[in-house]
Amino acid sequence: MFEWLKFRGKATFAVGVLLASSAALAQNYPSRPVTLIVPYGPGGGADIVGRIISQRLARALQEQVIVDNRAGSSGNLGAALVARAAPDGHTLMIATNTHAVNVSLYKKLQYDFPREFGAVGMLSSFPYVLVVHPSLPISNVKQLVALAKKNPGELMHSSSGNGSSPHLTAEVFKMSAGIKMIHVPYKGASEALTDLVGGRVQIGFASVSSVLQLVNTKRLRALGITSAQRTKAAAELPTLVEQGFKDVVVTTWNALFAPAKTPAAIITRLNAEIVKLVHDPEVVERFTAVGVEPASSTPQELEAFVKQEVQRWAKVVRESGATVD
Repeated sequence: MFEWLKFRGKATFAVGVLLASSAALAQNYPSRPVTLIVPYGPGGGADIVGRIISQRLARALQEQVIVDNRAGSSGNLGAALVARAAPDGHTLMIATNTHAVNVSLYKKLQYDFPREFGAVGMLSSFPYVLVVHPSLPISNVKQLVALAKKNPGELMHSSSGNGSSPHLTAEVFKMSAGIKMIHVPYKGASEALTDLVGGRVQIGFASVSSVLQLVNTKRLRALGITSAQRTKAAAELPTLVEQGFKDVVVTTWNALFAPAKTPAAIITRLNAEIVKLVHDPEVVERFTAVGVEPASSTPQELEAFVKQEVQRWAKVVRESGATVD
């Protein structure tokens, strides 16, 4: 009994030391510049959000926050770097729903998402716009579906690559509408839009910010948006839900993650700062200007949400037959 009490006392002491160490680490955090890995190229949605967030986070932490674009392999290259980084809060990453997709899309990954990451909090989300080339004799989604059913397997839809969010959003739409179209993958969003504007493909899903000007100048025609409700950036555009496609609710989300085993005190500090900053009027205004909606969550809510996303996209990948091979 006395040996047990000694062991219990030592264990309690050890836990106390760990808690004190974690609290001290958080109190001194950050002790050097923080690197924010954006696992995509400059100019994309995650990069835009990362650069807006980094400026305000640096102000809150009173330390530099350096955006480091590590594009490659659909976000996998940057994610692998963060998974191997020291869990001290000085290396962070913006993850997107592509990382949830990659879990089932890739047979082998150099990291385990989300197990090897510590959820910090949600940052933002944005829907996709269903756009078509003006040469198509249609003005709404139901007419598009009727045209596709009349010409099965003839219409072509572009995307920024196999397994990309625009690709899988189109797959969700095709399954919901019961239609067949040909998928034409490109190396990036700009290439996909270029061919869509040129009429080499007829249909695509793209972010509001990337197609708004093209729609306004009538180089593309917008049919609907994939959010549950209409968005401020294109308030006149009806959702696909409004048009009878209740299953086509897809948003690209951006969330902040740290390496697994980052001290809880640091995660809590970071979460408190990003919750404040994503609702700051200046940030909201900058987000809205590019068609992005601010979002926030607790670390626990984000963790649960990501698990749901992994399951959801695994089903879409499986049923659509999407592959990167």
